[in-house]
Amino acid sequence: MKKKFITIIILILLLNCKSHERFETEKDEFAIVTASILNSRKKPDVKSDLVGKFHFGSPILINTKDSFEDTVDGEKGKWIKEKVTNGYIFSKYYIVTSGNIYKLKGVVDICNFPCGGSCFIPPGDLYLVGNFYIEIDDHMDYLPEDRTPCSTIRIGTFKKDNEEYIFSSPIKYAGYNGKNNHCRITFLSNLDKIGDKIILDHLKKPFNLKRMSDSKGSFYIINNKMIYDRSRYHEYCSEQSLHDKVIEVFDSYYIDEKIDTNNLFSSYSHKFNEKISE
Repeated sequence: MKKKFITIIILILLLNCKSHERFETEKDEFAIVTASILNSRKKPDVKSDLVGKFHFGSPILINTKDSFEDTVDGEKGKWIKEKVTNGYIFSKYYIVTSGNIYKLKGVVDICNFPCGGSCFIPPGDLYLVGNFYIEIDDHMDYLPEDRTPCSTIRIGTFKKDNEEYIFSSPIKYAGYNGKNNHCRITFLSNLDKIGDKIILDHLKKPFNLKRMSDSKGSFYIINNKMIYDRSRYHEYCSEQSLHDKVIEVFDSYYIDEKIDTNNLFSSYSHKFNEKISE
């Protein structure tokens, strides 16, 4: 009787361990939108009421366990529950991934720049979701009308090797035009035909970010491009302004920005709807 009791206790402990192991290894799941607009429905049906709309590139927390198979526009797929509006989204229009999330914020330091920003592309914000990246770039001089497109979004895969992020060429990308001081208004379905060459070349290239540090903290340089000492940047700019000949001086890099699962979509949405300075 005693042996039987001990055996039962051991079995219970083993089952609890297995359950705890499953709980610990369960990862957050996300959908990354690949359509210009993705509709979310109250029920898993194209005729159901709309409860939300998501722009290209939007990272959305989902629950793949709450899903229903269906055929939409002749394509088989699944309606999966999303946790932003608690609606259902159809799997034809997004990529599914799981894992950790990070955000890298693009930063530009400019002191002397005669071309007014029209001859370089500032770094956009990067969202790292599972093993995918989403980057939002703005391409403008001072007004969105000066560039076609004035904004792009690209989605691709990445891997981390020690202190370096390695980003693939995008598997999906999109361009937008705008007006006044708003860049992301009109989705361009013919981006490859009408886009400026400098932007299309930038958009399609792989790139890497290497972690560095100085007296102001850690940052990531783009494609091994060395930058000025950030702690002396304004001092350096002041020195340059004393010269008769104005030279071009600017630096671009990325810094870590805190983000968590609960504000991932809102952070992306805020960036998507952000206006630029005129």
